[in-house]
Amino acid sequence: MKQFPLIAFSVASMFLFSCQSATKDNTAVETKDSLATTTAAKDSSGVNSYNENTVKLVKLKLTTMLSDDLSKNVVSEASRKFILFEYDLNEDGNKEIFVGLTGPYFCGSGGCTFLLLDHEGQQITKFTVTDFPVLVAGTKTNGWKDLILSSGGKNHLMKFNGKTYPSNPTVQPVFEGVPGNDLPKFPGTVNGGFPWVSF
Repeated sequence: MKQFPLIAFSVASMFLFSCQSATKDNTAVETKDSLATTTAAKDSSGVNSYNENTVKLVKLKLTTMLSDDLSKNVVSEASRKFILFEYDLNEDGNKEIFVGLTGPYFCGSGGCTFLLLDHEGQQITKFTVTDFPVLVAGTKTNGWKDLILSSGGKNHLMKFNGKTYPSNPTVQPVFEGVPGNDLPKFPGTVNGGFPWVSF
């Protein structure tokens, strides 16, 4: 009889410690996964993709730009999210902001709407019928990097005209050849590591 409580205590102790050990192992795995996602968001394109101040700036821009439709509940929950990517297209030391939009308000059978904003949130170009990825080419026009946008299953070369980029890629020249894997890109997929942000 005296041995029964001792055995029961030993078994309970082993069970308790093994549960705590398993919990610690799971936590470590989850931390590694979340760190990998954060790293992917910054490294998948070879450049720093975004920062929290830019997220706040884009949220403010979208809620201001869409205030009328938001107040009328025209913009569904599925359309109230975005991803972004920062890149200095004109090498002036300030990163421009690509904003990818989704949902039925911004997307149709031809593709989705993308915004290109300056570092202060002012619109440079509103691209239509565009798909991911957006690539930054190694060439320049009027001091700005050319862009390669996908639309209708083809890549199109977009050149800056001194004020803006063309808004519709389908009416621009098809990019001949295969874009290099080393080009900075805005993949816009879960696997690309760019998180969707609600507004």
